[in-house]
Amino acid sequence: MEVTFVIIDDNPKIAEHAFLFSLEDKYSSIRFFTKPNEGLDFIIQNLDKNLIVILDIQFSENDREDGHSLLRQIHESSSIIPVILWSGINETNEEFSDFINNDAFGFLSKMASLEECMDMADKAYMTLENSLANTIEDWIIQSDKDKDTPIYVSTEGRSFSLNDLLKEIRNGSKIGKEFEKKLNSLTIDLLLRKKENL
Repeated sequence: MEVTFVIIDDNPKIAEHAFLFSLEDKYSSIRFFTKPNEGLDFIIQNLDKNLIVILDIQFSENDREDGHSLLRQIHESSSIIPVILWSGINETNEEFSDFINNDAFGFLSKMASLEECMDMADKAYMTLENSLANTIEDWIIQSDKDKDTPIYVSTEGRSFSLNDLLKEIRNGSKIGKEFEKKLNSLTIDLLLRKKENL
């Protein structure tokens, strides 16, 4: 599975951190942003790709965003993107509850060893690779069918194409979750009736 690691940190020196070089060696595709809004724009414009975000918590006073608001906006854009918080500051329990509520994948101190950092990145990769949503996304992206022809009708009577469904799954919307659940149920039913092989 191809994945792009998106690193958002306002300290340009972080671009020379051993962790980022190791990510690039192992996963190839790395994008580094010192401006939080540019990183967020990149994420929103690339929801059709597999992304893992490494996010600093505290930015300079000139930035209108901080780690809290950026994590919330990333989660609102796509609930399946793993976001690893990577910071040199200590957060209080109250502030950490916000990160938990917005589904941060994990927390890394900038003082963590390279091994600890890569272990966290590898876990995020495996979680993304093995998620049901990602499996469905890969199936849609690789399908030879016309991706703009409606193929699914929701319980509310709305029609969706493969491209529409991909967007709904990425956004973690009610329709996306409904489609995931029904496709999963259908697959299990077909396997139980020996109509399909894995």
